Amino acid sequence: MRTLITILIFSFLTAFQDRQEKTILNFAKDQTDFEIIQTIKSGAFVNSFANEMLHDRKWDIALKAKKSHSNKNSYDKTVYTRIQMWQFDFETKEKRKQANDLLLNCFPNDCAKIKKHTDQGIKITPSIWIFTDKSIYIAQTACEQVDHKWNEFKREFSDTFADKESEIIVTECGKLTWTTKEKIKNAP
Repeated sequence: MRTLITILIFSFLTAFQDRQEKTILNFAKDQTDFEIIQTIKSGAFVNSFANEMLHDRKWDIALKAKKSHSNKNSYDKTVYTRIQMWQFDFETKEKRKQANDLLLNCFPNDCAKIKKHTDQGIKITPSIWIFTDKSIYIAQTACEQVDHKWNEFKREFSDTFADKESEIIVTECGKLTWTTKEKIKNAP
């Protein structure tokens, strides 16, 4: 009987730990290749919908790679990948959809109008946008800071926050693509 009680308590505690709230703050703490730093930017990247105050809760946090890299993206200069993240939580799915509409009418950086599920060329830096029922999760970096860590980061970010129904936008320097969690997971 004592063994059964111990197993039940352990199972309960394990289940409780798995239900830890999905936030970019918890996600950032789990990133072993990065350290948490002060926010990189004031948030101009997300102003197109953030200023409308449709969200109930907003978080932002930044990461900096622990190891530097040098490649053609950095013009062979040594840089540390920096990633800015935001999370917007909405009271209802309708408010989140309103924020999406604002974003589609004024997508960063140049307030470009984009069409849903249409890939297009656009003046933008690398980012990933995940739209769930009541949240929007965003991560962004600079073109010159893209390396293998960014690609691994996008996979983990998508795996953590997206579900099968999530709409996802991935941008590269000058290109916007609508995608899915599965496509990101299986990307080379």
